[in-house]
Amino acid sequence: MIQLGISAFYHDSAACIVLDGKVIAAAEEERFTEIKHDSSFPVNAIAYVLSEAGIQDINNINEVCWYENPKIKKQRVLKTFNKHFFKTFKNRFIFLYNYYFNSPKNLLNRHFRYKGVIKYTDHHLSHTAFSYLTSPYKNAAIVTVDGVGEWETITISKGEEDRIRKMGTIKFPHSLGMLYSTITSYLGFKPNEGEYKVMGLAPFGNPKRYYKKLNSIFKESNNKFTIDQQYFTWEYSDKVMFTYKLAELLNLLPRLPEEPITQKHKDLAAALQKVYEDKFRKLLNVAKKMTKSPNVCLGGGCAYNGVANVLAYEHFRSVHIPFAPSDAGSAIGACLINYKGKRKDNSNPFLGNGYSEEEIGSALLKYIPGIRFEYFEGDNLLKKTALLLDSQKIIAWFQGKMEFGARALGNRSILASPKNAVMRDKLNSVIKKREGFRPFAPSVTAETASKWFDIKQGVPYMNLVVKAFDDDGFARLTRFPAATHVDGTCRVQTVQKNFNLLYYMLLKEVGNLSGYEVLLNTSFNLKDQTITRTPEQAIERFINSDIDYLVIGKYIVSKDNVSSRN
Repeated sequence: MIQLGISAFYHDSAACIVLDGKVIAAAEEERFTEIKHDSSFPVNAIAYVLSEAGIQDINNINEVCWYENPKIKKQRVLKTFNKHFFKTFKNRFIFLYNYYFNSPKNLLNRHFRYKGVIKYTDHHLSHTAFSYLTSPYKNAAIVTVDGVGEWETITISKGEEDRIRKMGTIKFPHSLGMLYSTITSYLGFKPNEGEYKVMGLAPFGNPKRYYKKLNSIFKESNNKFTIDQQYFTWEYSDKVMFTYKLAELLNLLPRLPEEPITQKHKDLAAALQKVYEDKFRKLLNVAKKMTKSPNVCLGGGCAYNGVANVLAYEHFRSVHIPFAPSDAGSAIGACLINYKGKRKDNSNPFLGNGYSEEEIGSALLKYIPGIRFEYFEGDNLLKKTALLLDSQKIIAWFQGKMEFGARALGNRSILASPKNAVMRDKLNSVIKKREGFRPFAPSVTAETASKWFDIKQGVPYMNLVVKAFDDDGFARLTRFPAATHVDGTCRVQTVQKNFNLLYYMLLKEVGNLSGYEVLLNTSFNLKDQTITRTPEQAIERFINSDIDYLVIGKYIVSKDNVSSRN
């Protein structure tokens, strides 16, 4: 059974190939187009996964699984447009044009001449299936929270063996995800991208200034809530997400992207995060009562909120959050829910492009003069890299197959020692050229993680924010200041030997020198770039940055004084 899974048109377009229930390749379109969160039809990602699976003719696959149901989505869009007829005339025309002329069927035929079956799966079911069917559980509550699917914005389900049963929903326009994106926009950041910035900004603020005002837009009854729509334009606009009444409520004008961030902006971010956490905590409580399961799976784009995710431990014994809970992962979820065979282990996130030593070597030769490089065999590569890191050098690390999802998990990473706070500032201001309040994540070997961090189970996908500890069990900022946020928390990644052997062994080597098997890990990209995909990208980004060394395959690369050829 060969399935092609596709997600597209909202954000994080992606494609995957699933063979007999096992994901063998997956990639996001942004990695090929270099447009962050690219929402276009994933022509390049589809071509890659077909090639990776050795499929020359797309009609040799058994079915295409589309991550949402276009007909039901059309019903919702037109119904909401009808409520605001004169405001939506242009958008209505564009939507219907795309619905009929740029349908999944037409696009697959146009680009790949596909004539076979397309199975449409409800948006939230694709999220839910990806979360649950990649988990180790045979019984779990599943809480899915995002902007909007066809109608659902929140879904509570129960997974039992390979079956998923929906138990409760909240429907559009009442959406926690849309609220978070709206305030993200209000604070001058790009929605569906800048939510990470808001989460990073929140600890610098005091939620009291705006909490009551934000919370006043909710009306709660019978374990559900509604959101007062007079403040928002979600039903009729995809440009500006809020009305002037929101500014009146907050007594704060929207921030323009180029304007400075004030304490009021920090306080609004803090209030938004607290409101979200309070509502999410109630959802988890409802899910526990409905399912009576000791386990929970979190899905949807809001499952990237690592601070809120920790709340799941208040109600559940164990928590699973997949490696790509946003729309990208829904491409996989749509395939898994439609597969009728025995469930497989699909916990591997390293599903993208990989390159041989020969391909890497050929790429390096293109950039001489401009770079110097040395080839290392066996443990020598790790020992040398660990020495460089211990001497406060910043390393671009390019190894194995590219990660699927938003997190760099040790194959496309920028690495540094976490013990010097100056390193955090250098990475933000000099390397990444981004806001100084943005935090970084520590990677740590799984067996030593509990010594340094307040974690209750392994966190392989970097999706929980937890406290950092010292030897006496108190949170502080001095042990790993470069990877610890202002509130003493870290978005930690635990690394097991069988998860990523090379990265695990590097952490062990670092531990031999420093006394702790911890590294600062951030994605290998620069300002406004997507995560690095190819050796050529890796080399060019290294040359055009202040990164000290590039470790790519078995090569350690440094810079010549001669400028690179562009």
